[in-house]
This record gives sequence, C-alpha cells and structure tokens, in this order.
Amino acid sequence: MNKELGINPWLSIWVRPRQTIRALIQHNPNYRFATLCAFYGFQYLLQASQFLALGRASSLLVILVLAAILAIPVGYLLFNVASFFYLMLGKLIKGKGSFRHIRTATYWASVPTAVSLVIWAVLILAYGNSLFVPGYEKHLVGVAATINIIAGIGQLILGVWGFIIFLHALGEVQGFSAWMALLNVFLAALTVSILLFLVGWGISALTHVT
Repeated sequence: MNKELGINPWLSIWVRPRQTIRALIQHNPNYRFATLCAFYGFQYLLQASQFLALGRASSLLVILVLAAILAIPVGYLLFNVASFFYLMLGKLIKGKGSFRHIRTATYWASVPTAVSLVIWAVLILAYGNSLFVPGYEKHLVGVAATINIIAGIGQLILGVWGFIIFLHALGEVQGFSAWMALLNVFLAALTVSILLFLVGWGISALTHVT
C-alpha cells in the first residue's frame, strides 16, 4: 500500500471506484499514468492486430515487439482524446470535472486491462501467431476450444466490470450519478461516431472526385 496515498488503488478501484479516484486526485492526478498507458496501449494494439489480421503477414514476435514499442504513446493518445470528449460533452449536462481529473478517472478505470493481459498471455501461449489470423477459433477442439471459451468469458466479465468502474469514476469527477455518467459517455461516443462518419464520407467524396 502506498503510505502517502493511504490506499492501494490497484485493488480498491475494483470495489470503491469513487473513493479511489477521490484519493488519487488529492494525492496526484497523474499517479501511475505511464504504467496504465502501457497496459492499455499494449492490450489495445493486440486487439487491433487481431482485428487487422496481422498474423497473416507478420510473425508473432513482430506483433509483440511493435505493440510493446507503441504501447505508451498509443495509450497516452487514447486516454487524452477520450478525456477531451468526455470533458466537452460533459459540459452540456453540467459536468464539473477538469480535464486532468477526467483523465485520472479514465485511465484508472482501465485497471481491469492489466488482468486481461494475463488472458492475452494465455491465448498467445496456446495459439501463437494463429491468434492474429481470422477464423482460428473455428478449428479448435477439446482443451484448445475450452481455453478459448473461458478466455472469452473472462474478457467479457472484465470488460463489463471495467465499464461499471468507469461510470462511477467519471461520475465522481463530474459530480454525476453513474447514470448521468452513462449519458456523458453516450454523448461522447455519438459525437465521435458522427465525426468519423463525416471524415469517412469526406475522404470517399474526394476519392471519387479525383
């Protein structure tokens, strides 16, 4: 336990997110920021590698090394961009949080990602480069299939619990209930979706013109 902080945030965030975020903000809003950027960024890049089917053209070693190198900058970018949208859209519903405090809530709510990395490690050991090739799960039988199912359930549980943690953490810094925090997240997600649609439409239009 950190004596100055008074709690172990890695444990307390799971069951007392509001109290944990309050203590972290009072102690240091940037506490362990780089560490959680690394965890979240690495996990995000593994997901992206799987989605992009990088296993078809790259070795497992290349995928892991690139993820390790880019983990912190990617995590940093994602946390800052997300926090910006939560801040701006939260103002529409009278959110009170500052950018730094919202970012603290955002990155500490990603703690379940640290546990999900254990699941990723098991999957990588079990399936190797095949994990990053589409349809690998269709050929699994017996123990291999069981591992995949258990891992999927574990990741789902961590994802849901992490989202619940985030709603309470965001609500704490914004002066919201968890339900109002959900509205904040919805507005931010909707705005990002519209912006991405407009960017995609604009690129498509320019491509057709040229």
